Amino acid sequence: MIHATPIFWMFSILLAISSTLAVSDDKGMPANKGGAIAHTATVLETMSTAGYTYIRVEEEGKAFWIALPQTQIGVGDKISFYEQMLMENFTSPSLNRTFDRILFVEAISKGAELPTKVHAKPSPNKEQPKPQAVSNRVTGLGSPFGRFTIKEIFEKKDELGGKVIEVKGKIAKLSMQIMGSDWVHIEDGTGAAAEKNNKIVMRTTQGGIAVGDEVTAKGVLYVNKDFGYGYFYPVIIEDAVFSK
Repeated sequence: MIHATPIFWMFSILLAISSTLAVSDDKGMPANKGGAIAHTATVLETMSTAGYTYIRVEEEGKAFWIALPQTQIGVGDKISFYEQMLMENFTSPSLNRTFDRILFVEAISKGAELPTKVHAKPSPNKEQPKPQAVSNRVTGLGSPFGRFTIKEIFEKKDELGGKVIEVKGKIAKLSMQIMGSDWVHIEDGTGAAAEKNNKIVMRTTQGGIAVGDEVTAKGVLYVNKDFGYGYFYPVIIEDAVFSK
């Protein structure tokens, strides 16, 4: 973890580097453990949308896509960059396109000289995010512990952690197919944006929901959940199911 439906509104979060990821199993300049993998490639194609630039590059006969905050670059240019985060089956809604594999990078430089490593520090997270299988709990959550407002969830998070809870609210934002799930942002009019307790994120594989829907959601509350690569949530509801 490109249209700013959220993998790209979360793009700055995604730009933590994995020291273990390579564009292909047999390609990618090896680096010291904990170091970033370097690439020098030729630009084959480029397109920009929603503040970000997608570039198809070729390196030693192999073509692949990279993405970074919008930058000016031309076909035929030689560029260098550090590998940061590989995503598979990534969908960009703004392009209406799914990339089989795409590298997120923070910066590029023209020519063979690499960007300064200050922009490519290895991430402490050593494993690539893995697609999430549909959880068995999605159809077996059972009765909720109770229904709570979003503000109450934040206030009682330590008490409610690990429990199945229910929330009623409106879908304010929906990010689809990130790390194998849809990420649903719910608001119910409680809490305050300044206090960061006015909305809650839920992960689901259910489908059939849209921004603006009024829903009742049920799922397992987790506290201080860290998915790696900057995906950290003080509270998050997993295995969520929705009814309208």
